[in-house]
Amino acid sequence: MKKFCFTVDDNIRFLREIVEDRPESIFEHPYLALYRRLHEKYGLCVQLNLFYECEGFDLSRMTDRYREEWRECADWLKLSFHSRLENVKPYERSGYDEVFADCDTVQREILRFAGEESLAKTTTIHYCLATHEGLKALRDCGVRGLLGLYGSRKAPRTSYQTSTLCAGLLRRGDILHDGDIAYAAIDVILNLFSSEQIIKELEALSDRPEVKVMIHEQYFYPDYHAYQPDFADKLEATFDYLCENGFESTFYQNVI
Repeated sequence: MKKFCFTVDDNIRFLREIVEDRPESIFEHPYLALYRRLHEKYGLCVQLNLFYECEGFDLSRMTDRYREEWRECADWLKLSFHSRLENVKPYERSGYDEVFADCDTVQREILRFAGEESLAKTTTIHYCLATHEGLKALRDCGVRGLLGLYGSRKAPRTSYQTSTLCAGLLRRGDILHDGDIAYAAIDVILNLFSSEQIIKELEALSDRPEVKVMIHEQYFYPDYHAYQPDFADKLEATFDYLCENGFESTFYQNVI
């Protein structure tokens, strides 16, 4: 069975709103309700990569009253470190101490409010840039896989100190191991395309054993300046296509 991995970057707003609204269940929030519905329909596994803070809120304020609910859903819903906050290229030049402190802080909060079962062993670092010292810090925090951006053959790029040669291999779908970390490319960023374009992108990847797709949280919200009202429709189109073409959802940590 072929596999696909689905991750979501830039998450924090839904947690702030859960704290503000104090629902009986985390799935009363429409963002998580959407993912639960897609999990029930497609067997979807969802990994949410978290910021530590945004304006007026940080993860230390996230209540632990839903800890058991998070743990009960950890077989399909996991959380991980993304960055301390929304800023450009946060770890491009950062040393060991800064990256370790930020990653460790987010992971400790996840353990506190969601339990060990909910902490993913892989992630995507905001902007996919890190120094060699930063990568060591991530390894020491227990990160065992990084998804990154490697562009295309016509517009190549690299992430996480990977060489040009390795970037080429990652673009074609390889998973490369360097020390304790397995690297792979995000194949499709869903918020960059229409539903029709997404299908064309996926068609070109349909013979691969694994496909990795990603979206960003902020496009879900109507008051975001670049709101995408078809956010849910794009996810439906993506998972319809993948499941109909022999793919099964899993976490990246299960394929490395």
